Amino acid sequence: MGVTMTEETTDAPPAPAEAPAPAAEEKTSDASLQKKFRTIPGEEILRHTRPSFMAFAGYYVLAMVLMALHWLFFSDNLASMLTSDDSSGVSQLLFNVLANDVTFMALMLGLTWFNRMLNLTTSNRWLTVWLLLASIAPLLVVLDNWLTALLGDSYPSIGSGGGLLPDYNHLIAGAFFSGMLVLLTAYYQRSFHYAVTSDAVIFDHRFLLVRGHRRILFEKISEVGVERSMLGTVLGFATISLLTDSGIGLTQETRGVPAAAAVPEAVQTNEDDTNAEKAGKSVARRLLGLLTYQRTVTSASPDPKICFFNVRGWQDTEELLNELHMRHSQSSQLSELKAALSEN
Repeated sequence: MGVTMTEETTDAPPAPAEAPAPAAEEKTSDASLQKKFRTIPGEEILRHTRPSFMAFAGYYVLAMVLMALHWLFFSDNLASMLTSDDSSGVSQLLFNVLANDVTFMALMLGLTWFNRMLNLTTSNRWLTVWLLLASIAPLLVVLDNWLTALLGDSYPSIGSGGGLLPDYNHLIAGAFFSGMLVLLTAYYQRSFHYAVTSDAVIFDHRFLLVRGHRRILFEKISEVGVERSMLGTVLGFATISLLTDSGIGLTQETRGVPAAAAVPEAVQTNEDDTNAEKAGKSVARRLLGLLTYQRTVTSASPDPKICFFNVRGWQDTEELLNELHMRHSQSSQLSELKAALSEN
């Protein structure tokens, strides 16, 4: 019994004619991935992923802070926010004096140092260099103004304002530095590529002129850990860390004051101290010892170069890693060997 073909069915292109195209594209894609991850013959890529778009949310927050600082120093916004018509002339003069490029550079350098010392994901080298460039950019205008004032007519000038450079426009500079930071962050997020193959886990990193490639065999993995931040719980991504016996994936952090502080003379005991004073100074020394106590803590390092940093679909990735880890473990291999010997 035949089926009557409708006009839609008759006009539809035959399926076999289009079938080779997706197969060819998939083959080309597999070949490019194998070349990128440098797989060995016979090794199969089972899963590959990248960090989520919001994995580096801290970078976007820092870009907004960068823009806000530039806006504060644009067109006396800082002075108008901190003073009013009822403010005294001294306070208005003070804020007008402080709202200059030198103060702006000091605040930007403070932000750069603070971000570096926090040791967060935003404390890497390239972002520190970018913040330093944004911090010292007005220095060129400041030097130009100083040379104009010192040399006078002997210093070359362009336009009626004098000097070689125009006044530093904080709004334009803020839009440039913060906008470029957003673009660089998006590019930085795409520079990480992770793969789970039949034999190993591969981390590939390509950012600007920096190249990194790490391959970890499943036999070397001792633990698979998952860490989810509050933002990751809301947006559905998590970080999967791989720990090895050689210490890959671990970092040591010293907590406490940077250096042991000397005991102040005020809490040192003297021969003429009474028993009450000696007891009080003893308690003060103990408290000072607790405050200056240092300890080294070993924890998993959420370094995007050596972990699945804030990836989506982390449940499937974790399940695959655990399955392959168990399959390549010594106990599993011994069980397979025992079963093979029993059959013989």
